[in-house]
Amino acid sequence: MALPQELFDTPASKLTAFVHHCLHPSQEWKKEVLEVVRTVGHSLRKNCFQRKSSLDKEVRVQKVIKVGSFGNGTVLRNTTEVELVVFLSCFRSFQEEAKHHQRILNLIYEKLLYCQDLLALQLQDLRLVRGNPCEVVSFTVQTRETGEPITVTLVPAFGALKPYHPKYQPPPEVYVSLIKACNVPGNFSPSFSELQKIFIKHRPAKLKSLLRLVKHWYLEAHHPGSG
Repeated sequence: MALPQELFDTPASKLTAFVHHCLHPSQEWKKEVLEVVRTVGHSLRKNCFQRKSSLDKEVRVQKVIKVGSFGNGTVLRNTTEVELVVFLSCFRSFQEEAKHHQRILNLIYEKLLYCQDLLALQLQDLRLVRGNPCEVVSFTVQTRETGEPITVTLVPAFGALKPYHPKYQPPPEVYVSLIKACNVPGNFSPSFSELQKIFIKHRPAKLKSLLRLVKHWYLEAHHPGSG
């Protein structure tokens, strides 16, 4: 399959400049998306989990982190999707997450449906969808300044790395408890998203440029015109 013409015509010596000028997102766009992320995080802390849930325990947001390409610093220009992992106090083990994951997703959905901060950003298409590897909450909002649509996916997770520093590998018992909790361990991969994020985020800029280049080639070669 033919490469995108602009990439095909770029000599190897100019690929770094191509990535910088054609694939890196603008600072203005990144600021707008970060504002959306902050609004979502604030809404979760403010609206979703202050009251008692049907779990007979308080559900508090411990941390909200950006994952995926935006989180690890390899996002492409004009990307319109942001992935967030929400670590919650109600999950004290993988077993609890397996038991209550669906109930928590429903709670998030119900609260976001009437969230004024998100309604002010033209909240649309709020739904529960089967994600990869687990079910997520998804919705679309618009950036404040330019009104660009941004699709946000949220997945609740157990903070398996706490109290361990995410820069270091957790002890083996963490993985033992993971295997015992569910027949499909991949459902809990968001619990390790900080390890995944740090692995890429702190790699050399040239490696991240290569990842951007490969993503761009793949998208254009397999989905022409997708941006």
